[in-house]
Parts: sequence; C-alpha cells; structure tokens
Amino acid sequence: MCPHTPRCPDPRDPDREAARTIISHPEQGWSLLCNGIVVFEDTGELLPDGFVIEPHRPTDLFVTRVAVPGRPAESPAA
Repeated sequence: MCPHTPRCPDPRDPDREAARTIISHPEQGWSLLCNGIVVFEDTGELLPDGFVIEPHRPTDLFVTRVAVPGRPAESPAA
C-alpha cells in the first residue's frame, strides 16, 4: 500500500513512472519505485509481476553534420 498523498500510480497505469523513488542505486543504474517497479537508467522497467518493458526513450545523441564555410565537406563513409 502506498503511504503517499496523492497515491502513487499503479504499476499498470500509463503514468507508472511518476511513483516516488524509495530506493536508488545510481551506481548500479536502477531505482525502486513505491509501486514496486524497478526502473533502469536506460529507461527499461521491471514490473512487480515480472513483465519487462524494454527501454523506450532515446539514449543516444544524434549528431547532424553542419557545413562550415571554408572547410571541405566530408564524404560519407561507405
């Protein structure tokens, strides 16, 4: 039972990640939420019933090449 007011979302709710963190181990890359969900730094989740949610947020940065005046453009790698 959640002791918080307002109550933390149920693990099956779409906003389940809004539950309060009760244990955090950033050095290991995971946290336990009040609703029993283990969230990982790569945004994957382990629900209390054992269901796994794959990482669902981009964690890689995409770099766009920008033309610099006076510098020759690089050709894409083949």
